[in-house]
Amino acid sequence: MVALYVTSTETAGKTVFCAGIGKKLLDHGSKIGFMMPIRIIEAENTNGCADAVFIKDILNLSESEELICPIRLSQQELWHNLTEDSANFSKNLEKAYGRISRGKDVVIMEGLSNIDVDEASSLACSTVADVLDARVIIVVNYLPNFDISQVVQISKKVKHLMGVIINLVPGSKIEIVAGQLKDSFNKAGIKVLGIFPEIRSLLGVTVGELAQVLGGEILTCPEKTDGIVENVMLGAMTVDSGITYFGRKQNKAVVVHGERSDMQLAALETPTECLILTNDVKPLPFVLVQAKEKQVPIVVVKQDTPKALTVIEEALKESSFRSRRKLETLDKVLDSYFDFETLYSELGLKA
Repeated sequence: MVALYVTSTETAGKTVFCAGIGKKLLDHGSKIGFMMPIRIIEAENTNGCADAVFIKDILNLSESEELICPIRLSQQELWHNLTEDSANFSKNLEKAYGRISRGKDVVIMEGLSNIDVDEASSLACSTVADVLDARVIIVVNYLPNFDISQVVQISKKVKHLMGVIINLVPGSKIEIVAGQLKDSFNKAGIKVLGIFPEIRSLLGVTVGELAQVLGGEILTCPEKTDGIVENVMLGAMTVDSGITYFGRKQNKAVVVHGERSDMQLAALETPTECLILTNDVKPLPFVLVQAKEKQVPIVVVKQDTPKALTVIEEALKESSFRSRRKLETLDKVLDSYFDFETLYSELGLKA
């Protein structure tokens, strides 16, 4: 039995990686467990853990959400537990891990983010690694002139650092990162396990998630709400130029006033993931018929167009990975860019 703890320097795709690696190891024939050992619960949040529920489904796990997310604390409580009550914290951690790890070959753990700037998250990483003898992978987002010094400092506190993954690298920068940045990590004694390109479909949000955050009513094709929205276009052109305009982008949500049936029809003539009709105005019957034929969801929302756009932009910034279509894309990325040989070796698995 071995534990794998995945952490990051910021919001850098930990859930994406945990789900993808878990599925790969499961297909490899290993018995996989999953947990989020520590969850930060702020006053405005509930105790729910949607990412954990999604991964539980992907990996066909039988454990309850309470077992998968066993320790839920505020930021202040976490710091107190790690510094003032560490013995009891370690005991609870071991107990929770013991339940999850029963009968498993590998337990993947999604850790906290911001370990480069948040002392509690950094201490949590080293504590979990020590208590559970876990292998650690750090996910970092690519930035121009990336400074590896913080990661190097963190690596010195981690007992078993397997390596780092450099995420969201623009295609034009892949060779530079594979050369200069990878070389810098190697000189610091840190192995680069993967350099993942920036893929827009992994950064998108599903139609269903947009409908939820907008509080919208889905009128057509609810079975198509797993479609991924990468772009947002505003329906404000004239009919003559509408099809040309909407044809510029694919995988898009078109936000248009509910009364503009002309623009709705123009958008439906191009690859569109959904129509979002604002001002709580439902479309005319012939638009509904066309949307059903094209298998495009229509979502009616109460907000006006500017407010709807604001909500959608925020949703895109906070987009989650809870989509099977994203998992299919990630599967291909892992095959092309991740060092499975090192992973299997470090986890004691046969390649």
